[in-house]
Amino acid sequence: MKIKSMQWGGIPVVMVPITLFTDDTSGNKSKQWNKFDSWNFRLEGLSKKENGNLQNIHFICASNKVPVLDMAVPLVQEFTALENEGIIAYDAFLQRNVIVVAPILNIICDNPSGAEVCSHSGATTSKYCRICMADVTTGLHSIGCLRNKPDTLCQIARIQSARTQKEMKQLQKEFGVSAKPNPLLELFIDLHRCTPVEVLHTLLLGPYKYLFRDLMGRLTTVQRKEIQARISSFSFSGFDMKLSRNVAKYFKSFVGRDFKILAQLALFVLPPYLTPGETEVWFALSKVFKFVYCDTFLPEMVDVYKSQCLAFTHAVEWNCPELRRKLKIHILLHLPDDMLQFGPASTFNTERCESYNAAIRGRNIYANGHAPSKDIATSFAIQESIRFVCSGGHYDALEKCGDELVKLYKSSEVDDFLRGGASASCEKPTYLRGAIRKVGKTKVALGSVLVRVQEIEGNISISSLMENHPQFTLLLPPMLSSFNTLVSWGKATVGTDRNIVNVGDFAQYNDGTGSTAVGVILCCIESNSRCYVIVRHLEPLMAGTEPICNDFDCPLYSLTSILRSIPSAAIIRPVSVVHQCTSTCSLQNKDVSMTLERQVASQKTLCFSHDWSNTLYCYNVYCKSNVL
Repeated sequence: MKIKSMQWGGIPVVMVPITLFTDDTSGNKSKQWNKFDSWNFRLEGLSKKENGNLQNIHFICASNKVPVLDMAVPLVQEFTALENEGIIAYDAFLQRNVIVVAPILNIICDNPSGAEVCSHSGATTSKYCRICMADVTTGLHSIGCLRNKPDTLCQIARIQSARTQKEMKQLQKEFGVSAKPNPLLELFIDLHRCTPVEVLHTLLLGPYKYLFRDLMGRLTTVQRKEIQARISSFSFSGFDMKLSRNVAKYFKSFVGRDFKILAQLALFVLPPYLTPGETEVWFALSKVFKFVYCDTFLPEMVDVYKSQCLAFTHAVEWNCPELRRKLKIHILLHLPDDMLQFGPASTFNTERCESYNAAIRGRNIYANGHAPSKDIATSFAIQESIRFVCSGGHYDALEKCGDELVKLYKSSEVDDFLRGGASASCEKPTYLRGAIRKVGKTKVALGSVLVRVQEIEGNISISSLMENHPQFTLLLPPMLSSFNTLVSWGKATVGTDRNIVNVGDFAQYNDGTGSTAVGVILCCIESNSRCYVIVRHLEPLMAGTEPICNDFDCPLYSLTSILRSIPSAAIIRPVSVVHQCTSTCSLQNKDVSMTLERQVASQKTLCFSHDWSNTLYCYNVYCKSNVL
């Protein structure tokens, strides 16, 4: 890298690495296809929270006429100059000019776009991998010689110098390389190493989609309803959202977020309908999902991650021969190397960038359609200018807007309008850490399905709550030492990570001794302006110093009869804990009240009933919010 501007001595140089993102999307709100190819970028070095904020993704260009590689011609010129020479900008913090240099760190995209970016022929060729020279005849588990930029340039030159069309096709098949002009090869990065394997299309819309659709496709209607009943009885504590209610009917319409939820509960719902070989495949796939969605990456664990990916490909080859030629199975072998180079997979996933497509689509549908690319770019330019000025940016000889305009810009109404969504944080009392959500006039059955406590309304004493449950031991803090203290009741509290923890959820909490514990929230109470939570404790089962685990490597817990009253601020976050079902847990037809045409009617519904006398539970290590 040569920065010509370094001849201006004394000017600081600021390195701002960026990530490019390319994708195609529909230009119509109704999703009827009107293909738009687009280029966006985001700044690297941000925190995980800021990296996922849509306001930190910036638009470059979009077109429904010009292909991706043709749009990249002027972009390559700009980015090459930006990396070689840099630009002069004013730093408001240093209050002086600086030289900004922005090297490209990587390019994230789905697999078809990745093949196009790398000048690869695609997944249908015999050399189907864009990262290595793996061949369809060598099997999924083998990694070929890694591709690199110099070799690709030589291969393209050989293809272009072929004398006949037949010789050209033969060379393309031999190398798996496309001879189509690619201006991205002029960038300083090696595209084969810098187009990492992204998780959304490769893992969720790959193996999980293949396996689940195959399973549901060969099950009977009754078995599909049984799976639906098992999912309905599953505790979604610690999950971001629940799975669709009618899985049996709409499983073919699942999208990435649905498969992400399915991946976290599959081992607790699907095994009764799987063969031993299929169970092995799902177990190996869940291990891959576990490390892919971890928030941290330890370089010394890369060999373990590689062995888990290799074990999954071996399991697929032995038990699912129909998936042997799938690129999305093989390319997972390269994911640990990408994580070693760029960090956790969450730093180069495309999920938030895919969400940005809605912003592009929204600016197209209100244009007249004569020049959509120009209209979209103009709209983004105006928005970015307003955001820059109103956030206190300097312009026109170091001028800046007044404090009143900055204050107005930071208001929630303007912030939501410009960012295209709800504010990232809320300082209302009910959203603060440790706050209690009051019951109000609605009756709430406290204690969930684990401890049946009578329905309450208004203020009652703790003694009246416990008088019907002598089997439990309640540990109260000094402020609530009197059983006759009147308290007001809540239905939820807010954890230290600002996630809502409802009554009946499992939660991780500080036990007051400097360590953390796990329990189920029975009720939330408030007395004398102090907020408390009554938790039924879960005790881990240990064999010496090692935890006892079930068949899927999930630590086992026993539900005790100890109830602890702890400050609500001690609740950390909701976690996923699953009932360790036995043969006494079964499917039953029950009468369920349903509202049909404004009338309440009773209808027979298939339900999965847990045997709550079994107090054995397991900690769901495959839930992405659970960290042991």
